[in-house]
Amino acid sequence: MAERRGIGRFALAAVVLAASFVVTYLFFVRTYVGQIVDERAFVGASAQHDAVYKFMGMVLGNVPTVAVGGGILATLVIGLVTRRFRHLVVALGAGVVAVIAAELAKHVFLERAATGATDLLDNSFPSGHATVAAAAGFAVFVVSPSRWRPLAAIIGGAFAVLTGIGLVIEQWHRPSDVVAAFMLVAVCGCLGGIALLLWGVPEADPPARSLRVLWWVAGAGAIASAVAFVIIFITVQNHGSHLQIAYAGGGTAILSVGSAFAAAGNALFRRIS
Repeated sequence: MAERRGIGRFALAAVVLAASFVVTYLFFVRTYVGQIVDERAFVGASAQHDAVYKFMGMVLGNVPTVAVGGGILATLVIGLVTRRFRHLVVALGAGVVAVIAAELAKHVFLERAATGATDLLDNSFPSGHATVAAAAGFAVFVVSPSRWRPLAAIIGGAFAVLTGIGLVIEQWHRPSDVVAAFMLVAVCGCLGGIALLLWGVPEADPPARSLRVLWWVAGAGAIASAVAFVIIFITVQNHGSHLQIAYAGGGTAILSVGSAFAAAGNALFRRIS
């Protein structure tokens, strides 16, 4: 009975996340207002100091290497040392599916509408770099023993969030691209949780600790992002205005979503050994 409830929670979360991904795409990529909100955050980020810009360029250029190489190595080491082979298969499988899905969505299935909000019409939704970063964090999180999962969630979430904000600063992606990548990885993570339960992974004793502080961070970020969104929305016809507010709103949105997903993932997996 407990296993069925666990599968139900993961399934419900996956459906909600998939629907949120679609809504995010339809608003921020297919509508004029959504593109304006995203574009102002994108342009506002370009005004960052040159030192920060150059530093983020060096860091982001190494994200695939660090995330794929370091993430896979850490996942393999933890999985093999702790003999958690089922977790290892699920962790790597979910990451591979998420990365492939992101590339197919961006280059094959999704298109950016020509609304007149911007001249940049190439679709960048969702971000491949953010997907790789989040997938690497999730893989390490899954193979970690339950008592270490809260720490893994915090470190993996921080890595994904910093990567996402850096992608906006470096002008590689808009905020919605990053948020969508997190959603995509979260969907695959939920499917991974279902796979572990169906595979008969034992229940954690004791369950992992909760991460209330991340919920507070997510809530504060959501409020700040919502305020920025309202300001941009009511001034949507004032082209080029409130760029720094838009950038701050985009950054706090990435922080909020990343923190919420780390906390929610920890809560969903807290009873899985």
